[in-house]
Amino acid sequence: MLSIISSFIPHNDKNYVSFWASSFFIYTIRFLDFAIIAWLLTNVIENPASVGLLIFFKFIPMLFVGLFTGWLADKYLRSRIIKISIILTSIYLLVWYLYLSYFSPTENIILLLVFVSGVIISVDRASRTSYLSNIVNKKYLRNVLALDVFATNLSWFIGPNIASLLFEYLSYANIYMLLAIINIFNLLLLLKIPKLDLKKTVHLSGITEGIKFASKNKIIIGTLLILGIGNFTAFTFESMTPYFAKFIFNTSPKQFNFMLSLQGLGALVGSLIFLPLVGRMNYQGIVFVLATIMLLLGSIIFSTVDIFLLACFVLFALGVIMPLFTNMHTMILMSQTPNQLRGRIQGFQQLGISMFPIGSLTLAFIANKIGIIDSMKVFSITGLILVFFVWIIFRSLNNRIKP
Repeated sequence: MLSIISSFIPHNDKNYVSFWASSFFIYTIRFLDFAIIAWLLTNVIENPASVGLLIFFKFIPMLFVGLFTGWLADKYLRSRIIKISIILTSIYLLVWYLYLSYFSPTENIILLLVFVSGVIISVDRASRTSYLSNIVNKKYLRNVLALDVFATNLSWFIGPNIASLLFEYLSYANIYMLLAIINIFNLLLLLKIPKLDLKKTVHLSGITEGIKFASKNKIIIGTLLILGIGNFTAFTFESMTPYFAKFIFNTSPKQFNFMLSLQGLGALVGSLIFLPLVGRMNYQGIVFVLATIMLLLGSIIFSTVDIFLLACFVLFALGVIMPLFTNMHTMILMSQTPNQLRGRIQGFQQLGISMFPIGSLTLAFIANKIGIIDSMKVFSITGLILVFFVWIIFRSLNNRIKP
């Protein structure tokens, strides 16, 4: 794995390798945590709305604190914020250990703790992506962003499957105690990374500076609009996977976690396929739009499948497309933004991603009225119309985008 990483960055850049390993470390713990929580919640509540609420509380902090955390990442030491986020993650995991040791899980407490984890992730994400964009030479920017997506997808596949293994030997409470202890060792990987202090060389203004910059760049505006539309309408297959696994296909715990991990497996394969190519893609806007359209069409297909193995294949195939969607919007936004504003533009990116929980919750409540399959079709068709509309209006997305 490290040989794959080293082939895309300077061979002597040990700082980046350590940082990548740290990201992979904490991403895996997050996906493992989500797999446990999804299983716990679907055993407490049996309707689409509960799954929608899980996604909503997990990602909605990006809407409320995304701009603030982006500004925070530009104003203070990003490396220090990342380390604090790791410590807060271990505290969060310990709270889960104490809760599950003495109480039976209830929907309200589960959602509250999920919201807390979402806040921590938002803080970490803004600083981690901004720091990542500055840790190596600019000519390697596309490569390191692609490798971060690779780390996410690898974790997405590994995390839920590790959860399945741990279910056989440990109680839920003890799993969280183990995760809390293991997570804190992540700090060792970050001991020698450079601080990259912006305050000594760059005058930093407030959140409004990021708004002014973004509003003048049509490529950034178009990318953010499609990012928001895509997250609101195109990921119904992802948000409803726990519901389909538990209540449509009546899976066992192993099958449940395996189904949750399949999109990650597909994304991992997609990352390996596209990794040599993304750094050389110059028409990233077109690729981003086409990837969004493919996800919307795939969501319609997933909603009509009633065979477990076929549904697994569709999730895997959609996962293969995911790296194109994720890589393209991240590369466009980071490459078109000066370093001193990347945290704030990353905050806008979080706002776009926060449309995912809002869409998931809206879909879930509509599904309670008209059924899960019809609601997914309505969302996807609406998304297709909106994406084509934005693509027509913001023709600059068709231009060559230089790093």
